[in-house]
Amino acid sequence: MRPEVASSIAHIDIVVTPEMVARLGDEVLHPVYSTFWLCYHAEVAARRAIEPYFEGDDNACGTALSMSHKAMAAVGASVRITARVVSVIGNRITCDIQACISGTDIVLATGEQQQAVLPTTRLADLAASAHR
Repeated sequence: MRPEVASSIAHIDIVVTPEMVARLGDEVLHPVYSTFWLCYHAEVAARRAIEPYFEGDDNACGTALSMSHKAMAAVGASVRITARVVSVIGNRITCDIQACISGTDIVLATGEQQQAVLPTTRLADLAASAHR
């Protein structure tokens, strides 16, 4: 991992689709951007913040995610999720996450995501020994 990762920021822009609404099984609970999809997009943004700094056999896996969903976004809303690296300690990287309605100061969510950087071969070994 190149040390420049310590100042990395990544953004992803999404438009809320009907598939991203809050549901339980096939039942729509609320016709707004679900926390599930928000967390998925936070993970994607955090990965994109660190991936350009991988070297050699570097890879990473998520180790923690904490999100506070503060406001709703309707289907069709444009959302920007930003991941900012705030800590690099050994092979552990922490990103602050913020999701906003694009082009506004409306904060949908804030949180933190952590990743462990390991060689791809080590991650493959860990996956092969995962609990069954």
